[in-house]
Amino acid sequence: MVFLIAILTAILFVLIFEKPLKKNPVPFYLIFAGLSLAVVIVNRLGITFEGFLGNYIYPLFSKATLGAGFFVLVMYAVTFKNGSRAIKLLMSLRGELSIIASILTLGHIVAYGITYLSKLLTAPSKMQPIVLIATILSVVMVLVLMPLFITSFKKIRRKMNPLKWKKLQRFAYGFYFLVYLHVVLFNITAALKGSERSIVNVSVYSAVFLWYLICRILKYRSTKNKDLNLNLFRYVSLAIVLLLSVGLFFALKFKTTPKESDAPEEVVASEEPQPEEPSVVDGTYSATALGYEGNITVEIVVKDGEVTDVYFSSYEDDEEYKVYSDDLIKTIKEHPLDNIDTVSGATFSTRGVIKAYEAALKKAGIEKH
Repeated sequence: MVFLIAILTAILFVLIFEKPLKKNPVPFYLIFAGLSLAVVIVNRLGITFEGFLGNYIYPLFSKATLGAGFFVLVMYAVTFKNGSRAIKLLMSLRGELSIIASILTLGHIVAYGITYLSKLLTAPSKMQPIVLIATILSVVMVLVLMPLFITSFKKIRRKMNPLKWKKLQRFAYGFYFLVYLHVVLFNITAALKGSERSIVNVSVYSAVFLWYLICRILKYRSTKNKDLNLNLFRYVSLAIVLLLSVGLFFALKFKTTPKESDAPEEVVASEEPQPEEPSVVDGTYSATALGYEGNITVEIVVKDGEVTDVYFSSYEDDEEYKVYSDDLIKTIKEHPLDNIDTVSGATFSTRGVIKAYEAALKKAGIEKH
């Protein structure tokens, strides 16, 4: 849903600001750079937003979804029929839109990528395989993005050999593919566990990138066969892609087991005997709370009246924030009875971890300091 909002926002932006963006793009670059910087600051301060703002507006910037929306316009620009209003408009702004998209993407990378890069360099063996792969691909994605971003500025482009610049820009196709893999890898685990938001993300991104691939092929064929009705084939292929996307959505939705609850405070009954009195009884206790968009179940082991182990028995929240939750669990293990704050950058997920842990402590009859 947020991705679709991002694409529509990018289209409206182009339609409204076409002339001023073409005439003087620098103020726009500064505005979007300021928004990206704001994301980094908000992330570091641990500020959170709820409701419509937190669910649909802030993710446009924090997750670089708006950047992805601008990249979609850049991708599709060349797929339209030669001479059409769409190709004239988008091709004339392709460089500017690429720069804006890159600025928004870099803001997301600085805000969230540093934590994953640190894990990759210091403790890769402790990362989940799918997150490890996604992080490595993200590093490659940044390495590909930077030269594309820098050479999109007209002053830089004019100093380059045209043929070399064109060859360099072909790496953009690989970058688009890496963006798709990045999104899918960070969403597929939650999607398979029943997260509707992640299922929608996988389905929508797959549709957008699949149709782009088809449109590129059709555009190439139209240059070889002048009688090919490009628009007709585009619309027919779009209908097919939408059907496939809907099919993928329902395949993922019905393949998974529905979540037991989305209530933030719901607690799953412990398998071990639970004391009715506040006295501490050794055993294993578990509790569940809602994270960012999925349930998080924390299990604790109590021996001789003390917490000896803490771990996740189930984690259905967004995999993108799992690394923050893992760090929090380590902190809890070291200081099991201290009051621990949420982690900046993953406030909702880590808040869910804390709530689940505290509920498990309550079951065991243990009070924090």
